[in-house]
Amino acid sequence: MKHTWKIYNLKRIISDGLVTNVTYACESSYDNTSTRQIGELSLEGSISEPGFIAYEDLTQDEVLGWVSANVDESAIETANSASISAQITARAARTSSNGTPW
Repeated sequence: MKHTWKIYNLKRIISDGLVTNVTYACESSYDNTSTRQIGELSLEGSISEPGFIAYEDLTQDEVLGWVSANVDESAIETANSASISAQITARAARTSSNGTPW
């Protein structure tokens, strides 16, 4: 099972670059079957806090670190794995199909 964590979007305050919301996803795949879970993480803070990183200087790895620190990644990966397993089981149990031979 392959799990890939991605950042889809950042919401920020334009005047100071403070990120207030992160939209993230865990995309999982196995045996030509895939699923994903998308979530949002609300952030609080200020530009005067130690460690503040300007929006222009953020990297995906830094933002993924915020997600990792605040989200139960293991539970999400387990849920995605279960979903893929159920899809594979359902596909294997099919007894009929639609289509044409050409």
